[in-house]
Amino acid sequence: MSSEQRVKLLHQQFEAYKEMNEQVSNPIESLQYYRQLSTIDKQKYIELFYGRNWKYRQNLFDIVKNNQHVFKHHHLEEYTREEQRYHSFQAMRHFHQKLGVTYDMFLSDPNIVTTTSVAMYSYDPAVCVKFGVHFSLYTKTILNLGTDKHKQYFENAQTLTDIGSFSLTELGHGSNVRQIQTTAIYDKETQTFIINTPTDLATKFWIGATANLANMTVVFAQLYIDGNQYGVHAFLVEIRDKTNHNVKSGITVGDCGPKNGLNGIDNGFLIFKNVRVPLANMLDKFATVTPSGEFKTQIEDPDKRFAVQLASLSGGRIILSYYGAITSLNALSIGIRYAAIRKQFGLPGEKEQSILEYPLTQLRLIVPLASTLVYTIAAKAINNLWDTTQNNVFNPNKMAEIHALSSVLKGKFATYANKVILECRQILGGHGYHSFNRLGVMLHDQDINNTWEGDSNVLTQQTLKFCMDQKNRFINDQKPIQYASLKFLETFAIKPIKFLKDEDYLCPNNIKYLLEYKLDKQLSDFMEDLTTNLNNNDMLKSWNLSFAFKGQQISNSYADLYCFQQWQELNLKNDSVLDTIFKIWCLTLLDNEIELYKNNEFNISDATVKKLLMKFSNQLKDEAIGIIDALAPPDEILGSIFGSSDGDIYNKFMQKIYSGKNTFQKVTWWEQIHNK
Repeated sequence: MSSEQRVKLLHQQFEAYKEMNEQVSNPIESLQYYRQLSTIDKQKYIELFYGRNWKYRQNLFDIVKNNQHVFKHHHLEEYTREEQRYHSFQAMRHFHQKLGVTYDMFLSDPNIVTTTSVAMYSYDPAVCVKFGVHFSLYTKTILNLGTDKHKQYFENAQTLTDIGSFSLTELGHGSNVRQIQTTAIYDKETQTFIINTPTDLATKFWIGATANLANMTVVFAQLYIDGNQYGVHAFLVEIRDKTNHNVKSGITVGDCGPKNGLNGIDNGFLIFKNVRVPLANMLDKFATVTPSGEFKTQIEDPDKRFAVQLASLSGGRIILSYYGAITSLNALSIGIRYAAIRKQFGLPGEKEQSILEYPLTQLRLIVPLASTLVYTIAAKAINNLWDTTQNNVFNPNKMAEIHALSSVLKGKFATYANKVILECRQILGGHGYHSFNRLGVMLHDQDINNTWEGDSNVLTQQTLKFCMDQKNRFINDQKPIQYASLKFLETFAIKPIKFLKDEDYLCPNNIKYLLEYKLDKQLSDFMEDLTTNLNNNDMLKSWNLSFAFKGQQISNSYADLYCFQQWQELNLKNDSVLDTIFKIWCLTLLDNEIELYKNNEFNISDATVKKLLMKFSNQLKDEAIGIIDALAPPDEILGSIFGSSDGDIYNKFMQKIYSGKNTFQKVTWWEQIHNK
């Protein structure tokens, strides 16, 4: 058969498949049916969930849509790791040229950068992270920790004249930054710092944009002067010569190798051997070294100085909470659209029905949609709080609540995103396993959000300590609680509350009381358990024993209460859809903790909770496609064939399959199949 005959036959087969598919069900019409059921005001939802700067989100999407020759999805193109890195760099540079987001705009309204970053993450997390490593970590560290002498480095970073990385994590230390081993020894004779990697475990590892890209990096190292240690400080180090991109003398740069995801980021490792950097390259806003070797600082307490120096890093942790919520929403956009289109089973003699009509599917997709929307509001709220408190970033008292919230929300939303993606993958059946539908790629790309910017399990200890300190502050010291999220602890009192009718399960005041009750009780139980453990153990062991069984639940309870508070602050009225969303989420809170409440004499009925969940998820089902249409990114950004907004998923899928690189290729090793 000639190639022309083969192409003609394939075309005939494709047309026959297309005709048969349309006879069975028309996916475009199926999606349109659910689209017409929705009653929401889409623009209202865009502004509610993405905030006042939503136009910057749309601007980024338009850049991608209008420059498809640059912005391609690696999972649709079957790129190699090297190709992914190159294309993510090209996308980063193109965004920098086209976005028009300047440093002055950031100063006037940091939320513009937040909104743009979240939109970029929807397109490709690797591009977003590469952008963030340079601008949010490297460049912003120069801004936050540097002084006037570092202005040129900052300007070079702004224009991409320099490309920088952020060298904090080591092979042997991640979360415990204070114990990193890289050293910076001051040499008075030459007025230079000598940077060294004293052990293998001191190797700077997982450093983004370093294996291939960066010519500059901020190195965090232990400062030594005349044999005395002065803690961790930051130093600007040139790692490559810009004229030829060769690695500088005394520095070893290597590639960390393949990863589970985010292969568009060139994570590298760095080893330093007697690398000298000028005295001026120490970022010295809060501590400096004189030419004669005298250490001077504005903050004498080393613990406070360390906390202040790392305070600006909270921004990364905070925006990761937004990434987690948006990833869940993107996954649900794919899953819900597919469920509306996919028809399976029905009564004998009747047409098959969309799987979205099945109660089990509604529990698997519509209930998570409600939770995701509540989490999106909470993520937006904490990012807005961060964006409006930039002037207080070095004030520990002002930042304590933000730090505690970000320490739990980052991990909570990342873990939830993993769960949602897996559910949507299974909703798509075998199709969900295909790379062209992005869900597998999405899972691998976002899973790291549980780890970087602080391991989520470790970080929740920060949240617990904050909650416990505030409770002790009021009880023991009789001082008012200054943070809004925990203010209730001053007046909280046990009161009788009955669940006799459906309305009792849906009353916001009842839900609020249960959330406050749970957090207060868990805090009291933890403190009692800690006191008991202290009778036989030191503080470290006692804390670890108590935290292992009781600590994480407290942090999660605090997160739930914050999410509740932020939704209530919206003061939404006369919107039955948003009301239904909130009811579903509140019912999931009851369902998740029903044993705790029952064991403490609340007469909550498991059957009633489940009945109401089914009732309201069935109601929200009719609005789901409208919500997705309003909040999901365009197809060019979502990058999932089965998540296509026009519903023409099967035709697009087969066209993509037919046009694949090796779809009809005979293997080069075919002779080995038949020769024994």
